[in-house]
Amino acid sequence: MSDLVKKSRELMFNQFKKNGAPAWELTEIAVAKGKQLANRYRADEELVLASLYLAHTIFSGTIRDRIQKNHEKLSAKFVKKYLDNWKVPDEKKQVILNAIEAHHDKVLCRSKVAEVMKNAEGFKFLTLKGALVYLHDLGGRGLPYDLAVSEVIRKMQQKLSYLSLPEQKKEGKRNFASIMKVLSKSDI
Repeated sequence: MSDLVKKSRELMFNQFKKNGAPAWELTEIAVAKGKQLANRYRADEELVLASLYLAHTIFSGTIRDRIQKNHEKLSAKFVKKYLDNWKVPDEKKQVILNAIEAHHDKVLCRSKVAEVMKNAEGFKFLTLKGALVYLHDLGGRGLPYDLAVSEVIRKMQQKLSYLSLPEQKKEGKRNFASIMKVLSKSDI
């Protein structure tokens, strides 16, 4: 693990402890997918992983509040000073900041790193483990089961719409259908 990735991971973990969200396991699911996709699409793994760790440094446990709705811009602004202090070269810094800002499709991805990061980040909710971790996390925040299931479905639909790599879209749709079968059987 490079120094940049270590520092990014440490910063995110400290922010996770402060913010209480998103669930740490979701971050690690995204990072594992990021490693896989960086390799497959020949994107700079260091920048993909740093971007994934830094994407939710400013976040809130309150669903769809102002912070959650703007976390991409807020996180990019927050981490810029750290990237400066860590003496990350400007070219790499711009790639990381764009990846953070673009992971919810509000701005265009300007690099392969940003595209790979966006797909890895979105895919974390389109795995059975990710959906269940999120469902568990929502229950821990006090959301009643039915509302938590509805939120998991909403989040999976949202993230499926962000996937742009053909293989990820195909796998995401397949996983979505499988997870929906599990969730539909959970109302016993």
